[in-house]
Amino acid sequence: MLLLSSSAQHIYWLGRYLFRIAHVAGQLPFADDQQASKFAQALCLHIEDAESLNQFMLDRQQPYSLLSQLEIARDNIQELRGLLTAQGYAELNYLIKTTASDGLAIQEVVQNCCDILKTEQEDVFLFFHIGQCVEQIDTYFRFQHNTHAVFDAIDPTIERLYHLGWQDLQPCWEALKQQPYLNQFYAFTYKLENQFEASS
Repeated sequence: MLLLSSSAQHIYWLGRYLFRIAHVAGQLPFADDQQASKFAQALCLHIEDAESLNQFMLDRQQPYSLLSQLEIARDNIQELRGLLTAQGYAELNYLIKTTASDGLAIQEVVQNCCDILKTEQEDVFLFFHIGQCVEQIDTYFRFQHNTHAVFDAIDPTIERLYHLGWQDLQPCWEALKQQPYLNQFYAFTYKLENQFEASS
């Protein structure tokens, strides 16, 4: 594998954070209290009304707000300074630093970040995409969507890891597809995230 494991791990988490941020930003602004409360509950937040959830998600002081999550994404980008192209690194930093406190603006920033990362070297985009795929599965579980379609879409991406020598993932991935339950998902992500350590 061309990437250092630590770099691959930062790229993976960058993918997860950006998918999560885009998903939540796409729901803003909430107008219905019941819908907002249910959404907050899926994120393990104790917020009962739409206005409070909207404010929370755009509050830089809240560690789980979208803007705080973007800062965590930027921390991952800082760790990739030597790996990303100079232009890509500068653009990603600028986009996140200048993000407005607005759901649509945040969605646009995330989309622009994803577009930049697609132009980076193939291994960078592979681990970024895997992070996004894993977060998409996590989101489907949290919001009780049907996971089968997402497994089919993600399968070829996960299989690319086997060609990088990560065949140990295959039993956990197959088990998750056959038994799409949260405990199987956690077993898979545990195995995946341990691969970063094992490959160091």
